[in-house]
Amino acid sequence: MLEQLKKNKPFSLTAMTLLLTLILSLLFHQEISLLHFINISFYFCYAYISIGILLLIVNNGFFDGISYSFRKLLRRNNQEEESEITPLSEIVTIPHSLLLKSGILLILIMCIGLVIYYL
Repeated sequence: MLEQLKKNKPFSLTAMTLLLTLILSLLFHQEISLLHFINISFYFCYAYISIGILLLIVNNGFFDGISYSFRKLLRRNNQEEESEITPLSEIVTIPHSLLLKSGILLILIMCIGLVIYYL
């Protein structure tokens, strides 16, 4: 069973987030309603997608030139070689796909909840 959870990480992260959403709904609103569930899950969805997109941009090397320039400027007095400066995309090696997939799953669940709420 543990191996299945490792294979389906986006689903397990989404399931844990949904459980946490239900718990937070009980703690903050003292009830579980569809509207509170949608509102609280939006915050998790926003965080997952924002962090995932930021990691995607960093991992693709968008900020490598900027970080290289700043490091070169700050290390000007140390007389270090330029080849020792590691690009930012190689330093930040956190995978972004897990957060993006979980965020997209949460968006789908929220959309289904919104359709049910407004019907």
